[in-house]
Amino acid sequence: MAGNASISNKTYRVIALLQALPRSPHKITSNEIHQRLTSEGHDITRRSIERYLKELSESQAFGALVQCDDKAMPYGWSVAQKQNLSIPGMDAQMAATWDLVARYLTPLMAKDVLDKLEPVFNEARKWFERHRPMGKRYWSDKVAYVPRGFHLEPARVSAGIADQVYDALYRNRQMNIWYKDKDEPHLVHPYALVDRGAVRYLVVRFWNYKDYRHLALHRLRKVHVLDNEVEGASTFDLDAYLQEGNMNLPYGDSINLVMRLYGRAADHLYETPVNETQILKKIEPSVTELRVQVQNTEELKWWILGLGANVEVLKPAKIRKDISQELKRAASHYP
Repeated sequence: MAGNASISNKTYRVIALLQALPRSPHKITSNEIHQRLTSEGHDITRRSIERYLKELSESQAFGALVQCDDKAMPYGWSVAQKQNLSIPGMDAQMAATWDLVARYLTPLMAKDVLDKLEPVFNEARKWFERHRPMGKRYWSDKVAYVPRGFHLEPARVSAGIADQVYDALYRNRQMNIWYKDKDEPHLVHPYALVDRGAVRYLVVRFWNYKDYRHLALHRLRKVHVLDNEVEGASTFDLDAYLQEGNMNLPYGDSINLVMRLYGRAADHLYETPVNETQILKKIEPSVTELRVQVQNTEELKWWILGLGANVEVLKPAKIRKDISQELKRAASHYP
């Protein structure tokens, strides 16, 4: 029993050590790993950590995964950029799930975010390569992801910018930023990152000002993370901030929407309802009435306008008027 316990404890420590390694090009020293593991309650010496790292980097199983930068002292350790440790191992269902995730995220997420998941996606592809039935089609030839709607390409963020911003947010650290074409840096307190699909916005305060500003992440040319803590980070409530209507996000007053949908415009709502309050009622063979409680947002108006001539808003009167005026302005462009 004692021998098994010893092996088990060593296994846990090695796994914890691997989890502490950042992905290249970031590095961590054995002393920093020791501080992190001991703070997490692991009973391990720095000498043991250095021995484990050496054994892992020289082993056949982990040599390609764990890499050491020995160009300067102290040595820096990291996980290779294109490698990934799979615990537990990949199976058919997991590989299929990751393959679909990759297809779904590719048109929606920025490249720097996808790059972080590429080792996992690559592992799923390798699994299918190894387990391809003889003479049969690949999994990727059998499943397709076709998103609905019109999507814009995500804005490209300069290399390394996102990593530094995420690090500052995680550690509650101030940053010096160079924004757009500004030559001088600006001190900011970062509080949150809001992903709007094609664009990610950083919620910050400049210097000692109290008002919040929104900076498009892709417009940051350079970032330098400072050691000073963000002021007021513990009191900032992102959910409350969004609920107050900032950033024109999908939050607004609750309304009881009543519309008539013509032709087959209501068909998809039977299978994919707006929400649990939705009520659909056939008025005539080709006319369906929709009643639903929703939030009054710009996104709601875009959805209604996207239905074109197949919809008529009945209530509220203000939404009906807004949609009517917007359609009249649009029609004026087509004399």
